[in-house]
Amino acid sequence: MTGLPGLAWRQLRANRAVPLALAVLVLLVSFVVTAWPRVLADVDDRQVAHEIDGVSVLRRDVISVQLGQWPVPAPPEPGTTDLAPDVEASVGGLFAGLSELRAAQPLPFRAVLGEPRATVESAEVAIRPVEGGDIGRPAVSFKSDPYLTDHVDLAAGEWPAEPPTADPLAGLTEAEYRALSEEELAALLAEAEALLARPVEVALSVDAAEVLQWDVGAEREVPGSERTILLTGTFTALDPDEDYWGHNPRSAAPYVVDDLNLGTSASAAAYVHPAWDLTAPLPMPMAAPSVRVWFGVDGGALTSDDVPQALAQLRGFTAANQALGESVLGEPVSLSFGSELPEVLLRILAQQSVTSTVLAVVAAGPLGVTLAVFLLGARLLVSRRRSSLALLRARGGSGAQLRTMMAAEGLALALPAAAAGAALAVWLVPGRTTPGDLVIAGGVALVPAALLALTTSPRGLREARADLGTSRARLRWVGEVIVLALAAVGVVLLGQRGIAPGDGEADPLLAAVPLLLALATCVVVLRLYPWPVRALQGALRRRRGVTAFLGAARAVREPAGGMVPAVALVVGVSVALFSAVLSSTVSVGVQGTAWTAVGADLRLSGPVFDAETVARIAAVEGVAAAAAVADAGTIGVSAGGQTHRVELVTLEAEALRAVQADAVGIDELPDGLGGMEGDRLPAVLSRSLGAGPGADGVSATIGGSTPLDVVGVMDDVAGAGAAADFVVVDHAAAEELTGQTLRPRVLLLAVGDGADPAHVLERVREIEPDALAENPSAGAQNFLASPMASGMSAALGAAVVLSVLLVLVAVVLTQMMGAPQRARLLAVLRTLGLDRRQGQGIVAWELAPLAVVSVVAGAALGIVVPWVVLGAMDVTALTGGDRQPDLVLDPLVLAAVLGGLLLVAAAAVGVSTMMSRRADLATQLRMGEG
Repeated sequence: MTGLPGLAWRQLRANRAVPLALAVLVLLVSFVVTAWPRVLADVDDRQVAHEIDGVSVLRRDVISVQLGQWPVPAPPEPGTTDLAPDVEASVGGLFAGLSELRAAQPLPFRAVLGEPRATVESAEVAIRPVEGGDIGRPAVSFKSDPYLTDHVDLAAGEWPAEPPTADPLAGLTEAEYRALSEEELAALLAEAEALLARPVEVALSVDAAEVLQWDVGAEREVPGSERTILLTGTFTALDPDEDYWGHNPRSAAPYVVDDLNLGTSASAAAYVHPAWDLTAPLPMPMAAPSVRVWFGVDGGALTSDDVPQALAQLRGFTAANQALGESVLGEPVSLSFGSELPEVLLRILAQQSVTSTVLAVVAAGPLGVTLAVFLLGARLLVSRRRSSLALLRARGGSGAQLRTMMAAEGLALALPAAAAGAALAVWLVPGRTTPGDLVIAGGVALVPAALLALTTSPRGLREARADLGTSRARLRWVGEVIVLALAAVGVVLLGQRGIAPGDGEADPLLAAVPLLLALATCVVVLRLYPWPVRALQGALRRRRGVTAFLGAARAVREPAGGMVPAVALVVGVSVALFSAVLSSTVSVGVQGTAWTAVGADLRLSGPVFDAETVARIAAVEGVAAAAAVADAGTIGVSAGGQTHRVELVTLEAEALRAVQADAVGIDELPDGLGGMEGDRLPAVLSRSLGAGPGADGVSATIGGSTPLDVVGVMDDVAGAGAAADFVVVDHAAAEELTGQTLRPRVLLLAVGDGADPAHVLERVREIEPDALAENPSAGAQNFLASPMASGMSAALGAAVVLSVLLVLVAVVLTQMMGAPQRARLLAVLRTLGLDRRQGQGIVAWELAPLAVVSVVAGAALGIVVPWVVLGAMDVTALTGGDRQPDLVLDPLVLAAVLGGLLLVAAAAVGVSTMMSRRADLATQLRMGEG
């Protein structure tokens, strides 16, 4: 094979190590750029389902509740729904209208909506209690649901029978009524009375029947009515945790209330046959029923890309009445729906904005280092081809021909490798791939060809000293000034903008500023690092030995690789430090959020914790301290000329400080909180009230108008569960002012050193078994286990690993690129008496100063970038709280990352020095003579 293709093929086969390494690099980069968006899409999709499914059905589902008389849509054509004929005649029009309404919605909103469901429920009806029973005030509400049997099993008895036929007198005209004989009229009246006298047949859950002490087949009287209620059967829920029961309280289990003054009351939903027309009140003393309609929301049906559109469609759906058809009288029937799902979707958008921006910052660094590595590889390959390229140039080859040949070699290497990398990513990594993702992988295949063509310059085919070149310096200052100016402008714009909330999209300005800062840092490093090295060179000139002096001189006059390895080192180190610092900040922020919600090692809530119970729990083995917190209701607080309705929180300050002595990331309770001082009561106010310490004219309605001595302000009281506006006072002082015994329902516990909170809780349960228990570790672990948090942690860890590997590759390629010149220099020096160990020292000195300065600068940049991110973007979506986390610099984490990077750089330099020993002295001297 002759001609340009033949030459390119022979070049490709010659010296195969560097082309093979370049192809492997292309494969890996193509795999990463294809897998990265797939992983992010998969994480975002799972986070959407996690967030939506994590809230209660009453918040996320699309619900409509109609109270009082409501015109039901007219029955549809028989067989339109899957309901029984008699049920379809009663409520079929409602379900048919809801199904048509769902089908008319656009995607993706329609995919989110589940099948429509509806129940009709009357107001509560008191029933006569059982003599000597435990329930003094039993009650039931009549309820109808045609799909109840899909969620329960009949445990005993049978389902309620169909409702009685219509009143026999209702269908008679006035003439027909007058034509009736007395015997016929008496018979019809008797039939009507018999219908009205029939008991209402109902079914109850097994638990409700047991609590109400109601046996199957027994009738219960309704005070004030001659009609009775017959329990025909009982049922059990197929899945007590099913979302269905969230819309049907008191159905699977009764609602029982113990009141010291009124006694025990219990109420339950009693299901009638679904053909009952509950919209017409039964002949019992009760109010008109309510109709509850809902569409269940399926979080798994919504992808992350669909969230903005689904949010807009949902808002439009809930903003207007939705038509369901007409009633039997021709009246238009419509419903207005509501949902708290928009709040959830807005939180998801904020999470997507933060994660996409942060990951864009993280990804930009490795991509920049990758580009630098590609450039180093291209320069290394061209340097390996220099002799053959120079020969082709001498025999008449033009610069375009040489560049074309090298570009063709790059394409031959990169195209198969890029295709293989993308295919492996699609095969091995779950997620979604868009055409744009494949375009990026295709772009990776073009990078080596473009860089090989750019670095193949006819001028560069001749050997020259790098320290004597001047042509590139003419434009260098211009480029450096532009980079510095852009970085400064970006930082100023971020400072003027302030903290921006997330809107679902990556912040392009914030994503670009860290890369600009990295480039600016590289400019500063390359301009400043020769000065201390020159000073070191001057100091070494007066010392004996040539290794350190000659190495320092070469580091200044001919730095290995120039700006490219500096960029790789600075950006790689900064990304690794940025990932480590951000991970520590988010971790501490999550712990702070959990501690703010829980407030102690253990938080118990629910029952009343009187002084005796608190003392018994405090004496449990493993409990180091205990503090009770009481919610004393809502009071008025006058501050700044305005009156605010706030929540009154009472506690014992010293006990709370003891409990929260080792708390993480929470506001400490200010000093000075105690009993009355003169005529003023020390108090801590929420910051939202705008009254700081020492403010005059602040008073509260505690036992009358009580002047307050504001000793401090707080954003929240950790563990108290207080509202946004609150005031905290001493518990004993509040009881003295009000003359009432306040009942704490929150108890905060500190666990002793070395004690297991789970074991301590088991012992506490022996004293108080019914309290709801929480601990901050479980809350933080639950949040960190979410797809977003775990995916972010994995992405930051992957960025650290990629940065370290790319730094290693960049250093090795840099040293390999200067290997020929270095080998000839060492050959000459060895003929003059330099031993092998001294030669290795000179090799290490070539890159060591630049590596050390770049690592230091990259470390500083890795701390500055998180500070910029925290100051320009609301990252509370990453911590689960509502407070911007503070920057956390964990010394152990920083030392581990920096130590690892220094070891990698040292290992790369060590590999290069060992490779320098392989050079043959005679061969290098003969090449130098030639």
